Amino acid sequence: MSYYVGIPLLLFVALVEASVLPLFTVYGLQPDLMLVLLVAWLMVRGANEAFFLAPIGGLLLGLVDNQAMGTALIGLAPLAFLQELRGSQLREGGIVMAVAFTVAMTVFYNFAYLAVDTLQGESGDWLAASSRVIIPTALVNVAVVVPLYFTILTFSRERRQSTYA
Repeated sequence: MSYYVGIPLLLFVALVEASVLPLFTVYGLQPDLMLVLLVAWLMVRGANEAFFLAPIGGLLLGLVDNQAMGTALIGLAPLAFLQELRGSQLREGGIVMAVAFTVAMTVFYNFAYLAVDTLQGESGDWLAASSRVIIPTALVNVAVVVPLYFTILTFSRERRQSTYA
């Protein structure tokens, strides 16, 4: 998998997240599929590819989402910061690190959306949003990141070859 697969996959995920996933909500919640895909991609494929694909994914999601343009891009920005906190050892942690990143990124991603909505004049209770939306969404995202992580790992030929070498 490379950029030739990543960019069309991001376009597909953005379209699915904006059009199809709202029809299949669980208690009004849906996974942040773009966020989960980029976290799994970062954990399996590495920072070089993920940092190239994250802005593209944020812009694509901004084009098809019903939010202000650039909100998804702002929400995905801490992906680079979390990677720097973790260090350059990409194989350490694996799925555990992917789950931790997913939870942290879900919190920031949703807070970015809340901040943009607040700046646009829409009032809301951030504490209630945290308990009713952000925490349950983090659990939904964790449930999605596990199979997605293993799927990307399975189709990632370079990583498979390095584990057997």
